[in-house]
Amino acid sequence: MTDNYKQQLILAGVDINSAIDRFMGNEIMYNKFLLRFLKDDSFSNLENCIVSNEYQMAFMQAHTMKGVAANLGLDCLLDILTPMTEQLRSNDLVNISEEIKELKLRYEMICNIIRATD
Repeated sequence: MTDNYKQQLILAGVDINSAIDRFMGNEIMYNKFLLRFLKDDSFSNLENCIVSNEYQMAFMQAHTMKGVAANLGLDCLLDILTPMTEQLRSNDLVNISEEIKELKLRYEMICNIIRATD
């Protein structure tokens, strides 16, 4: 991983140091999992479930995405996914449409950074 790539991720809200520690210091393995994140369909499934008013399934997708984001140190996504998961769990849908819009912006930003270095 180049210093520039790391810096971009850090500025986007990724806790690289903690994430790489979870990967036993192996930056190459961590980067492989970042690339796999691009193929994960949890976000598109979450978005589709919310649009379709399938909130129980949306909860499951948000919970899955939250776990992946936590393992990869994607704190910028966790900031939204953590409360969103709890809201979906309790069927509190007041701000869900605004939260999914913000999540989409952050998700696309992270994906664009990862894609640019692929």
